[in-house]
Amino acid sequence: MRRVGFFGGTFDPVHLGHLVPAVRAYETFRFEAMVFIPGARPPHKLGEPLTPFSHRFAMLALATQPYDRFLVSAIESERKGPTYTVDTLRALRERLSVEQLYFLMGSDSFSQIGSWNRWQELVELAHLVVLHRDTVWGKALEARVPEVLLGRMRTIEPFRKVPDPEPGSRWIYLLEHEPFPISATHLRERLRAGLTIHELVPPEVHRYIVKHRLYHQGDERSDGI
Repeated sequence: MRRVGFFGGTFDPVHLGHLVPAVRAYETFRFEAMVFIPGARPPHKLGEPLTPFSHRFAMLALATQPYDRFLVSAIESERKGPTYTVDTLRALRERLSVEQLYFLMGSDSFSQIGSWNRWQELVELAHLVVLHRDTVWGKALEARVPEVLLGRMRTIEPFRKVPDPEPGSRWIYLLEHEPFPISATHLRERLRAGLTIHELVPPEVHRYIVKHRLYHQGDERSDGI
């Protein structure tokens, strides 16, 4: 495939703040496919409770089902120990024969990229598509990323055609879409407090959460679900 977008995260749970920007990116960059990659054992969340991978994968599969070219990969569940984005992307590039690889990430994650494992390799492997999160953007974002990356950053408006990059170049595209002021952490807190999240997640995901009693107050997310 020529141009493919990859979107990694814990997706615990997947919500509209993930999906709507992903659709914006898919339509703006005209990807042949968009591959969601739920993390199995993210290094930055070791020791934190995570909903079992099978549930997070299932919720992503339900959320992406309406989109013909949205796929979900279980590749990170195949490896033992911490999983690193750069290794996952290299493996998927080979499996899918991808010519132009684009990695989607929220601006909150991009602001911390200097702490990522082998981030220098990551920015040479893939173009980055940074999604607008309301927590950090603009000058505040620029101040937090390694200075060497500033010259690669380009602001892109949704739905404007993005030309093929020059051979050998690796760009960082800041997608200027309307941010969604929600997070998975916030949704889990709402559920534990007995509040609804039905307007913040796809209906299929909401039904799945209710059916399996995920995130409910007093439940342990890491065991027995």
